[in-house]
Amino acid sequence: MISFHHLNIALHVVFGTLALVVGLGSLFTTRAPAAHRRFGRWFLGLATVVLVTAVLGLVVFRFRPFLAVIVLLSVYQAFAGYRTLRVRATGPRWYDGLAAALFLAGGLVFLVCLPRIRLVWSPVVMYSTLGALLAITGYDLGRHAWASRWRRSQAWRYEHIWKMLSTYSALASAFSGTVLAAYQPYSQFLPSVLGTGLALAFMWRVLRGPRRPRPAAVLA
Repeated sequence: MISFHHLNIALHVVFGTLALVVGLGSLFTTRAPAAHRRFGRWFLGLATVVLVTAVLGLVVFRFRPFLAVIVLLSVYQAFAGYRTLRVRATGPRWYDGLAAALFLAGGLVFLVCLPRIRLVWSPVVMYSTLGALLAITGYDLGRHAWASRWRRSQAWRYEHIWKMLSTYSALASAFSGTVLAAYQPYSQFLPSVLGTGLALAFMWRVLRGPRRPRPAAVLA
């Protein structure tokens, strides 16, 4: 009989693979807004299942610090990337700040405990992942201090690109680091390096393109 643990792993692998495939659809449809939004919603739905099953695996079955750090980063990036679209007309709300503060605190706890944790993955992967989490949550907290300027700018576009591509590359890193374990640490950090380069390329394209008017109301 298939145990709940094996079912959870199967769901995690299947939905993770689908999320990586559907995420490519979102990348290739940036010039087709309707299709891009549709693929984006599918990707977020699939990524949510992946992250929920990952949390279940860590909490209920076996806690693995190296995966917990990636889950922390992926969950926050997916949440923050989605929220960027919802608050681009109003600016960040208090609960956006609360979420950033909680994940920042979680990252700091891991950073303090890391020297006493037996690392299975390369330390460079662990510290760089934690650094990314602390940087993005710290930025999101500081964003409240210049919320009015944030609303007048195009910063939300760059944030959406960065956070959603970071979510994708984090999933890709977890996938390749596990499947291609013999090639660690390269199989762990190369997807993140490629994702960072792709995010910067998209951000440069937005910077060089025509400016779009800021929306007048929050999306429903």
